[in-house]
Amino acid sequence: MVKSQKNLDPCKKKNMPGFLDELRDGLKRCDIANSRLLVAVSGGADSVALLQGLVDLSQEFSLELFVAHLNHRLRGGASDADARWVRELAASLNLPNEIGEIPEGSLAANASGLEEQARRLRYEFLEISAAKFSCPAIALAHTASDQAETVLHHLFRGTGIAGLTGIPPVRSTASGRRLVRPILAINRALVESFLHERGQIYCTDQSNSDTAMTRNKLRHVILPLLREEINPQVDAALCRLAEQAMEIDEVLHRAASQLLAQCLMDQQPDSCHLDVRLLADQSRHLIREMFCELWKKQDWPRQAMGFAHWNRLADMLVTRKSVDFPDGIEARFHSDHLLVLRRV
Repeated sequence: MVKSQKNLDPCKKKNMPGFLDELRDGLKRCDIANSRLLVAVSGGADSVALLQGLVDLSQEFSLELFVAHLNHRLRGGASDADARWVRELAASLNLPNEIGEIPEGSLAANASGLEEQARRLRYEFLEISAAKFSCPAIALAHTASDQAETVLHHLFRGTGIAGLTGIPPVRSTASGRRLVRPILAINRALVESFLHERGQIYCTDQSNSDTAMTRNKLRHVILPLLREEINPQVDAALCRLAEQAMEIDEVLHRAASQLLAQCLMDQQPDSCHLDVRLLADQSRHLIREMFCELWKKQDWPRQAMGFAHWNRLADMLVTRKSVDFPDGIEARFHSDHLLVLRRV
C-alpha cells in the first residue's frame, strides 16, 4: 500500500464553497438526515474525504455512521494493507466497521468482465453490511470527476439518453435500501485539497494509473487533453449534460409508462397484447421507449437488445411483419393488436 499526502496548493478561491459546504448541500439533495448510514470506504482519497466530512457533519445531520470495506484480494499484500488501514481509520474515529474479503483467486486480475464481477460482489457485500448495522442507506464516494468520466465513457461506447444520465445521485436497491452519493457534485481537486488542508493521508491504488484500462485512460489521458485543448471546464459541462439528460429521461420514462398503460390490453408472464392504434401519432423515440418499458415490466432480458432491435419494433407498426428478437422473444400482428411473447 502506498499512502499519499500530496503537496497541493489548496483549491481556494474567494467566495467559493469549500468541501464541507458542498457535502452539506449533497446530503440535503440526497435527503440524508436522522439516520444510520453505512459509508463504503476503499481507502482512496474520495472515500476518505467522504468519511471525514460525514464525521464533521454527523451531529448537524444526526447521523450514526458505520464503515464497510471489501478486500478484493487483487493486489496481494497491497490489498490486505489497504483493508488494515481502513480498519485502523474507522477505529481512530470510533466507528463500527465491517471488513470483508473475497477468497483469494476467486477474481483473476486478467479475467474478462473483472470490473463487473468486482462491482457485483462489492454491492452484495455492502447490502449485507448495511443489514447487519440496520442502515437504510449506503453512502458511496463517487465525485463529479467520476460523473464526467462515466458520461464520456458511455458517449464513446455509443449510448442513448439513458446512458448520458451517468451515475444517479440516489438509487434504491432490490432490498429497498438507498444508495446515495452526496459528493457527486464535488470535483476531485476539491477532495484532495480538503484532505491536504487537514493533513489526512489516504491509500493510493497503483492500478488506477494503468492507462491500459479504459476508465484510467479517460481520467489520465483523454480528459486532461480535452481540458487543455478544448474546454478547461469540460468536467462541469459533462456533469450538466448528465443532469439535463436525467431530467429528460424522467419525462420520457413517465410518458412511455403512461403510453404503455394505455396500449396494454392483456399481460401474462410470457406474453402480452397491445392495441397499437394509439401509437399512430406518437414519436418514434417515444415508441422505442414504450417497448423498453414493456421489456422491464415483463422482466425480460435487455442486454442483447440494441438500438436496431428497438427500431425494428417501431418499424413493425408500418411493415406489419413478424419479427424475432433475442432470448426467444417474438412479435407478430393480429389485426390492430400486437402480440409479444417469449418462448421458454
